[in-house]
Amino acid sequence: MKYQNKKGFVLLETLTVTIFTLIIFTILYTSVVPLLGRYDALSYYNDLDITYDLYYVKKMLLADSNYESISNLEYKNITCGSLNDIKTCQDYFQALNINPPNGDELIYLDLSNNDVKNNSSLSDDIKDYLKYIDVKKKILLLKRDDYISYLELVGS
Repeated sequence: MKYQNKKGFVLLETLTVTIFTLIIFTILYTSVVPLLGRYDALSYYNDLDITYDLYYVKKMLLADSNYESISNLEYKNITCGSLNDIKTCQDYFQALNINPPNGDELIYLDLSNNDVKNNSSLSDDIKDYLKYIDVKKKILLLKRDDYISYLELVGS
């Protein structure tokens, strides 16, 4: 027996494919849009020059026994006076143009404890920035002007 009227099957097939396509696009949309928002937020904060400066500060901290003076803390606003090797720190800060009295902030944070992100000593800009990064390690964070960048510490 031949089917003379196949219009119902074509309609059902079209609806099935359309619903399947809508589900796929909905899943993609809900997955990609938050990533784009996070990327935009981090691109507003992050600055390549600051990241390079952090790399050299990290080398200074790990090379000159300065890291031992802060490694057991959860939060520390780093100044040259708070480190063991003050002369080396001053040389690095001068070469990298890190100037805490003029608003630059160099901060050590241990983010394995979630309470650190709510520390009252942190500025609102830094607290907003910490919401966007997914790190549960020890980091160095440098804020200069409107830009903030971080770098993970090795062995943390």
